[in-house]
Amino acid sequence: MQCSFRGRGGCGKETVVMARPSKYTAEFRRRAVEEVLDRDRPVTEVARALSITSPETLRRWVIQARIDRGLVQGPTTEELAEIKALRREVADQQRTIEILKAATTFFAQENDPRQR
Repeated sequence: MQCSFRGRGGCGKETVVMARPSKYTAEFRRRAVEEVLDRDRPVTEVARALSITSPETLRRWVIQARIDRGLVQGPTTEELAEIKALRREVADQQRTIEILKAATTFFAQENDPRQR
């Protein structure tokens, strides 16, 4: 299962949100998309035949597959994963900067001769 940090809770503690496991396997998704793109079957028909809860789910998979195959312009799956990782890294660095600023302020006040 995958964890992601969602910021600070009410009492200053980090809150962790667990990602929900995927209902469909990667292989199942690949086969469903292949039915639509390679065999030219309608999305609703394939979704019904494969018992996919919502045709919109399959439609989103197909749109992303078209982007990944270069048929349509847009961010590929790899690019989206990289963007997500970079955003996570930036958030982590921002938290580190906040901690360092607080530490700097604390030690600057402690060593200030005017405070004595």
